[in-house]
Amino acid sequence: MSEIKAIVVDDEQHCIDALQTMLEKKCPGVQVIGTAKSVREAKELVDELQPDLVFLDVEMPYQNGFELLKLFDKVYFDVIFTTAYEQYALKAIKFNALDYLLKPFSIKELQEALEKCREKKLNRPKELGISPMEVFLQNMKTLQQTHKKIALPTINGLVFMPVQNIVRCESTGNYTRIFFTDKKNLMVSRPLKEFEELLSDVDFFRVHNSHLINMQQMQSYIQGEGGFALMSDGTQVEVSRRRKAEFLKKAMQF
Repeated sequence: MSEIKAIVVDDEQHCIDALQTMLEKKCPGVQVIGTAKSVREAKELVDELQPDLVFLDVEMPYQNGFELLKLFDKVYFDVIFTTAYEQYALKAIKFNALDYLLKPFSIKELQEALEKCREKKLNRPKELGISPMEVFLQNMKTLQQTHKKIALPTINGLVFMPVQNIVRCESTGNYTRIFFTDKKNLMVSRPLKEFEELLSDVDFFRVHNSHLINMQQMQSYIQGEGGFALMSDGTQVEVSRRRKAEFLKKAMQF
């Protein structure tokens, strides 16, 4: 396998030095061809050196790592995010199965991330026109905008759907069926847990192991052991007994 040309982007020099040392001593097949401490420096370096892989810090002064990715019409290089902050951004990273390292990370974690990166590159379908990175960037916009749209990957491409048009999501094994206000539905190859992580900050609540609902689309609550949420599409969604108290607390906020 050919050597991976990598760039390290981090605003802290000691983090750059530590990662470089780990790569040089414990990760054969990876060559660091440049480092940068800001988005501006990184953009110039990527354009000049054309790396295969970028280790990208999330939190940096002035502009964060995601701002760098937005500067490219198409992200042709692989990215391993590095961050010390376990916050909303990680939801979008996890949702799109991209690689990230939570600081401080071990040599083993670094090696595993690199191995996953290699495997994805080998197994990536040649005909697939839409990369996980493109889906990720769209969903990052979703988390930062007032009028939010989520990008849903399907076998035919992407479906862009306003979050407010989602009534509920139902687990089907490792897949999730999404039900919309227009009575249509869509099966997506992501487990319900990942939708919960991505949408919990935008008024979605997991009322049951199998059900995630949009609280904005709930019309009423029917009392019972756990009870039922009556949704705008006419469906009654069971609320589990153990989630009932938290659900009612959330419902009172609307």
